[in-house]
Amino acid sequence: MAALWQNLPADFWHHALAVLQIVFINLLLGGDNAIAIAMTCRSLPPQQRRAGVWLGTGLGVVLRFAMVYAIGFLLAIPYMHIAAGLLLAWIGMQLLRETHEAGAQDDGAPGAKALWRAVMLILFADFAMSLDNGLATAAVAQTLPKGSRTAIVFAGLAVGAPVIVLGSTIMLRVLERFALAVWLGAALLGWIAAGMLLADPHVAGVLRAALEVLGEGAANERLARVLLCAAVMALVLVVPFAERVGLRRSRAG
Repeated sequence: MAALWQNLPADFWHHALAVLQIVFINLLLGGDNAIAIAMTCRSLPPQQRRAGVWLGTGLGVVLRFAMVYAIGFLLAIPYMHIAAGLLLAWIGMQLLRETHEAGAQDDGAPGAKALWRAVMLILFADFAMSLDNGLATAAVAQTLPKGSRTAIVFAGLAVGAPVIVLGSTIMLRVLERFALAVWLGAALLGWIAAGMLLADPHVAGVLRAALEVLGEGAANERLARVLLCAAVMALVLVVPFAERVGLRRSRAG
């Protein structure tokens, strides 16, 4: 057995290490993806939730695979991180709105249209959260020979997919049992959205300039970043809550 391992070509170990690196990178992101998938599929009828999880995860792998090769173009687009952060914040608000609407409706029906709408929301969230992930995966891919690069990158992304499916399934059960978990999940998406905003150099520059005008030192930049994240997180929660309160008052009136 030892001789068999020793006789393996050096390329095998290099490729295996690359696959493991890509799997690890994507599993770090997998927790956020699992929460987004579970929250999106929660509004579907029970018989469609498994299909939503698998479709969202599978198409997400294809999307991230494409992003690895388009990441240079995407990050060259001005304000791309701002757009991704705003998209993710909107998704968080939308998921809270759909949770309320699903609870107010009868059991009858969303159907195939709702299933594909949920899948599209999953892909939007996946795109927003995968910019930095795609950059890291692309860095690993650049170390591979061109002939085997495509197969190895896709293999690394695909291996992590079952873990995301498992995490999404577990999160679905948690969301069904604890209503508060839905709000916590939306708050997490808001926090991640704020992180995407802060990753944009324009936003970071404005923040530093504001601190300099106020006479604050660099030591307070971390606190300012935390406060901005908390503000975006609160916005994601407050907007759907205010809409719900306004709707109740209009019905009562």
